[in-house]
Amino acid sequence: MDKPMDKKPLPTGNEPRKGYESLVNLGVIPEGLTVDSVALSSLARIELTEIEKLRSRALAPITASSGLVDDAISFEVETNIIPDKDVSDKLLFRAYEKNELVGYALVVIGWPDKGAWVIQHMIIDPERKGQGIGSGVVAAIEDFAVDSEVEASSIYAIPVQKSGAGFWENKGYVDETQRHYLTVAGLDHELVVYRKKQ
Repeated sequence: MDKPMDKKPLPTGNEPRKGYESLVNLGVIPEGLTVDSVALSSLARIELTEIEKLRSRALAPITASSGLVDDAISFEVETNIIPDKDVSDKLLFRAYEKNELVGYALVVIGWPDKGAWVIQHMIIDPERKGQGIGSGVVAAIEDFAVDSEVEASSIYAIPVQKSGAGFWENKGYVDETQRHYLTVAGLDHELVVYRKKQ
């Protein structure tokens, strides 16, 4: 059965390198910012290094106040938080400004329900917060989720902190009553999941 021509294929990890081309530009992505999508399994070592550098800067206040070591909240740990999801179910949407990584979001396909997409976490350069980068990344994810070959029946988001809930509410996401429980760094956590209003 042939794929519909109007649907965007999901990244497989076998496509040629994207460089810094824009995957989508919806008019809501700030000028000078490009957003691309890549399968988690196809990230190169240098790309993982730039992700870890961004995470280190962005999460420094959390690690300092919580006493957690960087290994406890490393990118590898973060990408394996949601149980029973293979690396092939995970996409990274990356935002670049002048070829510099300024933000990214990890998307897991098929969680919490089959057909759902969840924005598990999003990291933005702390020096660039409030400049529309997060909004641009979310808009790119939402557009791609609707047009991809694995169309999202629902899109969810997991706010990192209570303070992040306002961001998602402003994007049209509502607090789900159902809660999910996961163990991270040996500690049990209750996930508050937000769902995009249809």
